[in-house]
Amino acid sequence: MALHDLGRYILIGVNIIFTVCGLGIAAAGIFLLVQAEQLESDVELLQDLPITETSYVLMMLGFALAITSVIGAIGALTKQRIMLTIYLFVIFALVLFQLCIGIYLYQYDSSEAINTLVENKWFEEGEDARQKRIDYQDFFECCGWNNIFDSRAPGYDTPCGRSDPPTCKQATLDWLAVYFTPVAIAAIVFASLEFVSLLATLGMLCNAKDIEDEEDWLL
Repeated sequence: MALHDLGRYILIGVNIIFTVCGLGIAAAGIFLLVQAEQLESDVELLQDLPITETSYVLMMLGFALAITSVIGAIGALTKQRIMLTIYLFVIFALVLFQLCIGIYLYQYDSSEAINTLVENKWFEEGEDARQKRIDYQDFFECCGWNNIFDSRAPGYDTPCGRSDPPTCKQATLDWLAVYFTPVAIAAIVFASLEFVSLLATLGMLCNAKDIEDEEDWLL
C-alpha cells in the first residue's frame, strides 16, 4: 500500500472517530442545558454562571465538528481537493474555537472565579437575600459560604440544620468538577487531537501534487 493511500485511510478513520466525538460533545451540551434550566430556576445566586450560553455553544460546536468530519472523510475517500481544502480551514477554526471554549470553561473551576460570581451577593442582607441563600443551600445540600457558620451571623440569619455539611463554596466547586471541568478537558484534548487530522490533510494535499495518480484527484 502506497504511503499516500495509508495517510488517506488514516484520515478517514480519524474523521469517523471525530464524527462520533462531535455528536458526543453536542450530547454533553444538551445535558448541560437541562442542568442549566434546573440550576437557574432553583439557584438564583448562580445566574451569572454562563451555563445556558455554554450549552448552546457546545451543541453548535459538536454538530459543526461532526459535519466537518464527515466532509473530511468524504473528501479523503473521493480524493476531492476542494472538499479537503474547505475541511482544512474549517477544522483549523474549530480547533482554535475548541481551545478557547475549553480554557474558558476550565477557569471557572477555581475559588477565585466562584467568589467573583457569588460571594458578594451571598453576604447581602435582607429577606430576599436570605431566601436566595436558603435555596442555594437546599440545592447543593451545603451550609454557609466560606465556612458553615458564616451565614448564621446577625444580619444574615440563614438557618441550616444539616449534619456535617460542606461549605457552599466547596459544594459549588464539586458540582463544577462533575459538569464543567470534564467538558473543558475534553474540548482541549479533542482540539489537540484534531491537529493530527489537520497535519494528515496537509500532507495529503501536498503529496497529491507529486504522486503518479494525480489525475485521480478531483478539483
